[in-house]
Amino acid sequence: MKQLQVVFFVLIGIINIFLSQLPLTNTVHYEFSAANAILLFLFGGILSIKLHNKYELDIGIVYDKLKLGLLLLIAIPFIIGSISTIFFSTCPFSRGILFYIVITIPSLLFGFITGSFINVIVWRLRYLIFIITFIIILFIPLIEFYFNPQIYFYNPIFGYYPGTIYDEDLSVNSTLLLYRSFNILFFGLLGFYSYLPKLKKKINRIQALLLLLVITSLFFLFKPVLSYSTDFNKMKNKLGKVLYTDHFNIYYSEKIDSGNSIELLGLKHEYYYEQVKNALTLSTKNRITSFVFLNSNQKRELFGAGNADVAKPWLRQIYLNYPSYNLSLKHELVHILAGEFGTTPFLVSDNLSTALLEGLAMAIENDYDGNSVHYMAKTAYQAGYKFPVTQLFNGFNFFSQYSSISYIYAGSFIKYLIETYGIEPVKSLYSDQNFEKYIGKSIAELESDYLKFLDSYKIDFNKDKARLYFGGQPIFQKYCARTTAHETKTAWKLFNDKKYEEAKELFDKVYGYSGAYSPLHGLVNSKTKLNKTLEAEFILVNEINKFQRSSGYFNLELILGDIFIRNNKINEARNLYDSLLTQNPHIEFTNQVMIRKRLMDDNIDSLKKYINGDTKERHDLLKRINEKEILSYTVSTIINYANKTSYKEIVNSFYGKISTNEIYSIDAINKLAEISIEIGEYDTAKNLLVKALELNEFSTYEKRLTENLKFVNWLINFSDETKSRFRYE
Repeated sequence: MKQLQVVFFVLIGIINIFLSQLPLTNTVHYEFSAANAILLFLFGGILSIKLHNKYELDIGIVYDKLKLGLLLLIAIPFIIGSISTIFFSTCPFSRGILFYIVITIPSLLFGFITGSFINVIVWRLRYLIFIITFIIILFIPLIEFYFNPQIYFYNPIFGYYPGTIYDEDLSVNSTLLLYRSFNILFFGLLGFYSYLPKLKKKINRIQALLLLLVITSLFFLFKPVLSYSTDFNKMKNKLGKVLYTDHFNIYYSEKIDSGNSIELLGLKHEYYYEQVKNALTLSTKNRITSFVFLNSNQKRELFGAGNADVAKPWLRQIYLNYPSYNLSLKHELVHILAGEFGTTPFLVSDNLSTALLEGLAMAIENDYDGNSVHYMAKTAYQAGYKFPVTQLFNGFNFFSQYSSISYIYAGSFIKYLIETYGIEPVKSLYSDQNFEKYIGKSIAELESDYLKFLDSYKIDFNKDKARLYFGGQPIFQKYCARTTAHETKTAWKLFNDKKYEEAKELFDKVYGYSGAYSPLHGLVNSKTKLNKTLEAEFILVNEINKFQRSSGYFNLELILGDIFIRNNKINEARNLYDSLLTQNPHIEFTNQVMIRKRLMDDNIDSLKKYINGDTKERHDLLKRINEKEILSYTVSTIINYANKTSYKEIVNSFYGKISTNEIYSIDAINKLAEISIEIGEYDTAKNLLVKALELNEFSTYEKRLTENLKFVNWLINFSDETKSRFRYE
């Protein structure tokens, strides 16, 4: 017995030393705790079976024999994890300790009790039965993942899985604590039965098994009620509304604006469905279920991933956030319709290849912030953000880069294959990842051809735009990703509740150990709200250069320029604003700088009023200055700050009054067209887009204007007929 304990001590030590070298598990937090929970459940059960005598059970003896061993099994991972956290990272681990207490320690007890129960229920093949039981408990949540509209799940062994690594904010909450309390009650009952002398009789063992089966079945049945799973009925009832279209059942939150918002939601579903089906040359008629959540909080509660939009091709279901559904709807529909030629039980790409899965969706969508995937890939490539295609399609390398880089290269490469060889070979490749069989060349040869194509693809290159889109890190490379995300979210809540002093302290703490953009942004903003603008300036001047290669650098430049204005350093602010114009990373920065320079030319007090104002004050100020002179670079900001009820007034204010060919004018006309679509003014939108195309001289705007015009023409020709078949419940 002692030899087996020593073996387990050595194993748990070696495994945890290995975990300390990996991202996410190298500090005491969720992933570290979940991994050790799985190990300790297994080790605890095997030790329990080894020690128990199958004829005479004495809990006192069992405890006395194993108490030191169990304590060491708990202590060894925690000590190694703590050393890794304290000495080899700057991450705090107070929250990590909570994960270890709530997830890991109970799992050792649960494994021990499971082994004890099996030991008295069966007398043969006890180790095999325990291993089978362990595997069943570990993987049974996949049933919920596969059949339910959810990707999160709760599990007695590792507590909880959020559904995706991309949602970085993860903490021990009341739902998880209550779930672990239920686990303790259940395994406590199991332990009680394990030490009842009457279980030596066969009839009593059968009764115990039946009781176990009933309790487990009842808990599984009531999991949706207890918020530990989400079945279809719960999803339907929580969202509250449904729209039936020709090809969709769209379940949406009853709190979403009714009327034209939902009409447009249905129309966009049908429009993109037609586009994707034609691009993939399909004749499918199967209906698709779309769940549209009010916001990321509702989506996280019901589905599991608050920020990532997801599709389940095998269920023909997509899951979207309403505020941003237009950014991902077409992409997710590709995943669903590609299921017609997908493979595996999930109807996705062969070998679950993420590069193929996302590459096809990106290629057919062909829209990344209004740009084509080829344009974005060439921008990344020319700026030095390179990712070899051979690596991209190898194992899990897709996740080794910042997500936008992986998605863009995969999409551009697959689009190149479609354009060169046609859609049918690519569809075959999706079902069977054999490049030589369907394309006639190896992946290395295709990579060489693709790079030649990229070399010949001409764009107006902007290295700063590349930095904006690709200057980020995958979660695996971030410091203290989980703790940073949670504490930053808490700090922003304090800030929004106007508790600026508390927010400042927490932002300062988080930035100290993470060095991340968001807490620095929050720290500077908090100090500004506390009228400590000189301190804010000092911090930002000293820290901003650390972000020169990141996407957040440009926003920090804008913030620093505003702080200079607050501190009456006008020349410094002007130089920074001019630098942003020269860099030109995105039209939104151009618009914001142009607004500031215009107000600066009037008088500094006007600019200070704009900088210090809230959303309404800024909106009203921009409206007033446009009464004297139409300033197209203000249009996007006015729209962003306005309520949808005032969209028609905004369109009428600017319609026909913008006629210059500056990039911000083209952007303004396009934005006016988009909100005209939102309010159902399709003819107005068409006229605006035609005007924008006549004025446009920028290749980067050609695609978004053309795509919007195609959509408007479809709306004019087919929306009434399509809407006539809509049915609401």
